[in-house]
Amino acid sequence: MPRTPHRPHPLRIRAARTTLCAFGAAALAVSLTACGSGSNNPFDDHQEKSSYDDGAAAKSDRKSVPRWLPDDATDIKYVMSTTGDDRIIKLTTPDGKFPKQCVKGEPQGKPRLKADWFPSDVAAKADTNCGTWSGARIDGAFYAWQDKDVAMKARG
Repeated sequence: MPRTPHRPHPLRIRAARTTLCAFGAAALAVSLTACGSGSNNPFDDHQEKSSYDDGAAAKSDRKSVPRWLPDDATDIKYVMSTTGDDRIIKLTTPDGKFPKQCVKGEPQGKPRLKADWFPSDVAAKADTNCGTWSGARIDGAFYAWQDKDVAMKARG
């Protein structure tokens, strides 16, 4: 009598496929994690960071840079969210004063973005508004942020 080839049970085949898919998914997740920004914050990859020598160059390069930024401001660092209107900026003005369009006022919203150069206590020290931006002068520099909710509300 001829031998019939052995066929694995369908449940074993399904279990093997499931295990193989799980290992594949885990390997993919590990490889994608290794390629990212190195941060655990999923929003870090949705940011653009820039530095400029002066305000004129910053405004020329990016439409999202605030128009109240003086042309002669220096040492500009800027981070913007690519998924909303959250922004942070650091600048120094030659005369040490706030930009002309800025007025004393309570902070609007809160800074949602982070950078190693942006002090974590800016919101607590904020006493100035520049349109939809809020900020404070700390150690000779002006630090400001725009909260996406404030910006959206202002647009109506």
